[in-house]
Amino acid sequence: MAISGGLLVALMLMSGVNVVFRLAGRPLSAPFELSGYFVAVMVALALAETQRRRGHVEIDMFTRLYPAGVKRWLGAFNVFVGALLIIVLATQIVSRASVSLGRGEVSETLKLPYQYLMFGVSFGLYLLAVSFLVDFALIVFGIGNLGADAKERLKSERDGVVNSIRGEVK
Repeated sequence: MAISGGLLVALMLMSGVNVVFRLAGRPLSAPFELSGYFVAVMVALALAETQRRRGHVEIDMFTRLYPAGVKRWLGAFNVFVGALLIIVLATQIVSRASVSLGRGEVSETLKLPYQYLMFGVSFGLYLLAVSFLVDFALIVFGIGNLGADAKERLKSERDGVVNSIRGEVK
């Protein structure tokens, strides 16, 4: 999260400097390209922490009527398949970045080797996969199925935060 925060600050400063230079009649070419790279890395690095804090939107309009045991095993299946999907995606990004780096490809405007940013994105995705696998283990061993007390603790920690299709707004 610290790296994502640093990238966000750099993005804001870069945008502000670009506005000043535009007003002076000399716009910079770098902010457009760098902002795309920064946002991609920033989002990828924040995914695992957001998953850990249960900050992603959960849609349960089909599963809310299922019995608790079915919900538990369906949740375990979902996070396991999600982890596998994210691992495949991150591995493909690493493979593509490696091939591109070997060819000496660079970005269009700044001529930067952007593949290192792709490695950063894949690192964030691998962290997300680890978070999914931890959730899988917690659910399978009965620790992470969020019983009533755990739900209350989580609700008190996230008072006022909405992450369900139903809203759960008071």
